[in-house]
Amino acid sequence: MQQIEGFSYPHRIVRAERREELKSAIEKDVREGRLSGVIHDSYMRIFCCPPSKGFGSSAVRSIVIAAVPQAFSQVSFEWKKTTKLLLVPPSYIRYWEISERIEAELNALLSSRGSRVRFARLPQKLLAVRSGLARYGKNNIAYIPEIGSLFMLASFYSDLACLEDTWLEPSSLDACRHCKACFKACPSGAIQDGSFPIRQEQCITFYSGYSGPQEFPSWLNPGWIECLVGCRRCQIVCPANAKLRAAPPEQEETFNEDETALLIEGPPPEKLPPLLKQKLDRMGLIRFFGFSACLEMLKRKLPLLLAN
Repeated sequence: MQQIEGFSYPHRIVRAERREELKSAIEKDVREGRLSGVIHDSYMRIFCCPPSKGFGSSAVRSIVIAAVPQAFSQVSFEWKKTTKLLLVPPSYIRYWEISERIEAELNALLSSRGSRVRFARLPQKLLAVRSGLARYGKNNIAYIPEIGSLFMLASFYSDLACLEDTWLEPSSLDACRHCKACFKACPSGAIQDGSFPIRQEQCITFYSGYSGPQEFPSWLNPGWIECLVGCRRCQIVCPANAKLRAAPPEQEETFNEDETALLIEGPPPEKLPPLLKQKLDRMGLIRFFGFSACLEMLKRKLPLLLAN
């Protein structure tokens, strides 16, 4: 298995042609009814982004997928003379900052070999599973031994040669065969016992996570939402995360009562006080979702979360 010497994070390298195989696999899942059209459209927007042009005369020859351990994060909101602690699962807080740090680290390691990397917009979870870096859980979340699901993925195009790679059919953890923990914990019915993948259009994270702000469908009970971004219900009960559940979340920003009230009000970006913008910037949420989308998401979710 080809590895990048000196790079300490779990990673895999696959041939650049695998990009088209990822696209074909997603299209097949749609045709065979395993993936909804809504999810397919979100994936296809990723594939509209061509391979990086930052290699000069060199061709893109490989793809690197890396996993960076990341715990849950905790954000404090002061509201009505109390403090509410809201969780954020891995992959949202400082996503771009961490990805750029990993990109710089890889380029420093590869420069002596005359190679380099550039960030790649790809379906990273599927890439991690197909490359052998991770395996799916029944909850459609990727798991890595000793890390569980507490990590973020970063993918990169590279002109590094990859003469041989691993490319597997997606598979789930052996422990999932007889386990129903996530199935029982999911209130929305997204996880089906004996069925894979999950019904992503019923997943709480789809409406309060990576897709940005969306109108909550009528069937979605606001009481099911417990994280500032995304959802943790299936991860926190998973036996594969048993060693990691005791780890305290990483404390992020604290928003005072006036700042919380302003976020609930939902001001336009140009009306946001500089210090409040700096807090959102430090967490990386503005860059992850976009400024207007970030404020819209907080406007929709904070009243629900602070009322619980």
